Amino acid sequence: MQESQKIDRRLDPVIPDITEWPIYKLSQDKESFLKEVVKATTDKLLNKFKDANSLHGELKSVLYQEKNRLTKEPWKSDKPEERIFWSEIKRKILIVDSIEEEDKKFKEDKKILKEILHFYCLEIVANFEPKKYRVAQKVLPFLFGRLMNVSAGNKKNFFFPASKNIYEKMNITGPIDHIRNLSKKGTVIVVPTHFSNIDSPTIGLIIDIIGLPAMTYGAGINLFTIGILSRWLNDLGAYKLDRRRKNTPYLELLKNYSTIAITRGAHSLFFPGGTRSRSGQIEKKLKLGLLGTALEAQRQNLLNFNEETAKKIFVVPVVLNYHFVMEAASLINQHLAIEGKEQFIAEKDDYSTSYKLLKLILKVITANPGMSISFASPMDVFGNEVDFEGQSINKIGQKVQIKNYFMLGDTMTEDLQRDSVYTSILGERIVEKFLAYNTVLSSHIVSFVAFELIGREFKNLDIYQLLRIPTDEIEIDIEEFKMEVNNIREKIIDLYAEGKLKIHERLKGDTDEIIKHGIKNLGVYHAQMPLEVNNNGNISTQDLKVLYFYHNRLLGYGLEKHFA
Repeated sequence: MQESQKIDRRLDPVIPDITEWPIYKLSQDKESFLKEVVKATTDKLLNKFKDANSLHGELKSVLYQEKNRLTKEPWKSDKPEERIFWSEIKRKILIVDSIEEEDKKFKEDKKILKEILHFYCLEIVANFEPKKYRVAQKVLPFLFGRLMNVSAGNKKNFFFPASKNIYEKMNITGPIDHIRNLSKKGTVIVVPTHFSNIDSPTIGLIIDIIGLPAMTYGAGINLFTIGILSRWLNDLGAYKLDRRRKNTPYLELLKNYSTIAITRGAHSLFFPGGTRSRSGQIEKKLKLGLLGTALEAQRQNLLNFNEETAKKIFVVPVVLNYHFVMEAASLINQHLAIEGKEQFIAEKDDYSTSYKLLKLILKVITANPGMSISFASPMDVFGNEVDFEGQSINKIGQKVQIKNYFMLGDTMTEDLQRDSVYTSILGERIVEKFLAYNTVLSSHIVSFVAFELIGREFKNLDIYQLLRIPTDEIEIDIEEFKMEVNNIREKIIDLYAEGKLKIHERLKGDTDEIIKHGIKNLGVYHAQMPLEVNNNGNISTQDLKVLYFYHNRLLGYGLEKHFA
């Protein structure tokens, strides 16, 4: 296996000619691609709804859900022509209601089903425009680099070179040459952690920096109402997801869209957690639907080609780390509301315009003293490690042929129950990689230690009672705090030596400097300081819930049991 690298420059593209990128070819063959998606989805649904009554009932259910979506949960992204389309579908369903002959009824319902699927496809489909991608290649590094240069105090140097600064600030590490080589041999699926709205532009920039071709990815349809962003997303490979839609045909279509895109070689990006982590903790429970499409795409590749020519699919987890998350306060409130322990706080999209989203990105980059992007070692779709050439290796170090996973006797089979188990195993391996490649920053350790000490002081309270304590009643003795930071830091370094996590170089330094750096960078944005040194020289907090959010980043390592 290849050792980790640290990227200090933009790497040459793996495929220099952008018109040879799989995502470009997919976009150019859009009509054929969509036909294949509709056919595959239709076949799957007709295998599920095998008679006129069951299919007709499903179509009525879809219509009912769509009417509710447009009337009870309207979004700006809902286009006027949607109402016209669904009114026409209603008219056609009512006509079918009057048909008594089963065969004729079934035939007409199949036409309606295909019409609905085609409508969904036209809404979902991504585009890829090389000219816009080339502009993004120049603009994003320029902005990130210059803004980081400004954030470092060089306000006069906004328009001067800062290329070294951006790579130092981003701290990109991992087996990059390994991943680049695999992208030439098969199809790469990048699966990052998800904590902030800036994760998408960040990972997009990073993929370009390490020289991989652009990837197709799903973006919430609400983002396509944000002015300039909408037009750029639409031409940079993003397909649209409407999370309000839960009906079977729509969800089946999304799965087939992803599966067929992967079988056609399009490198893909999934956020396997499905949405931003509300608790601040690294995702433990993943959404397995899209991961399942990677497994199905691998089966299709092996079914349609011989083992020597079938493209292999490689899964690459990535951990994104920032010292702070601007949305921390609203995210932790949502987490507590979901847990049912506080009055429900409706999720608000604070970044519903181009200006607000740009403002978020600018604030994070200019305020943030650095990022950490850690690529994990690649796996196959069964969670096996893969070597530099893409050969799968199981847990006991044996090379394995992945085709055997799909075989029943001498036949390659489709077994939904078996494949769901495989997908669950892959999900578990991704979570393990998230933990092992999580880079502990100074802000993480001070938050963790502070909240744990507060919890021990009020050990008779449950978490919800604890979070309601007035902050003026909370004060941590500075000497105790230093002792525990040093204690937990040593345990973290032990875990690092065992390969169970990553650490920033700063954690190897002086304890006082770690505390100073962590507190400073944790509070560069929040109006109420999660941590501060008060007038008595001790540690206090102005916002216990936000502190809890940052504390949660180090859950999962058993550090709680190591306090003195």
